[in-house]
Amino acid sequence: MIMSIEELLTQNKNFIYKIASKYSKYYNIDDLFQVGAIGFIKAYKNYKKVDTKFTTYAYKYVLGEIIEFIKNDRTIKVSSDNLKLFKLYTETKEYLSKEMNMVPTLYQISDYLGIDEVVLADAINKSEFAISLEESLNNDEFTLEKVVGLDDTNNIDMLIDLKNGLLKLKEDERKLIELRYFTGYTQSEVSNMLGMSQVQVSRCESKVLKKIKETMTV
Repeated sequence: MIMSIEELLTQNKNFIYKIASKYSKYYNIDDLFQVGAIGFIKAYKNYKKVDTKFTTYAYKYVLGEIIEFIKNDRTIKVSSDNLKLFKLYTETKEYLSKEMNMVPTLYQISDYLGIDEVVLADAINKSEFAISLEESLNNDEFTLEKVVGLDDTNNIDMLIDLKNGLLKLKEDERKLIELRYFTGYTQSEVSNMLGMSQVQVSRCESKVLKKIKETMTV
């Protein structure tokens, strides 16, 4: 029996919320869920590959829609003045740490700079918030293609080589790569799923990525 998109959305509600939770400290999670649901529907309409699990296929659509929404949003922005203050703060903190042989307090830094402590704290909070969000976005756009050095995803021959490289992996190796790069789980989450330590996952991942690169350069 083929489920309707409404039934599929209901069944995968937690799946979408899990992806949305990556950015819940920056945005209302229910708003992100609505955006992610749009990506989920797009995935449903485009899904044709019977050899790929639907949630694996839908993951990039959901995450991509959320990332696109955040990048286009203009509510989270930091003025150049705040960024300059933040840079001045970090440089002064490093300088005073060496001079005092200890980490200075915010009051000591603001007093040294002659800047109101509240103004400096506000600039720090806004800048760190924006920087943290940007780092999260960059991490989520870190694809397998980039890891193996395939930046030009329009190169059909190289993409075919990449796919063939994945097919040559052992089942457990392919499972690890799928969880890390196609489903988006962290090494810690994968270690729990596969019954391995995080160190083992990290070593295995490095070994498998090296193997994929070698198959692409033969």
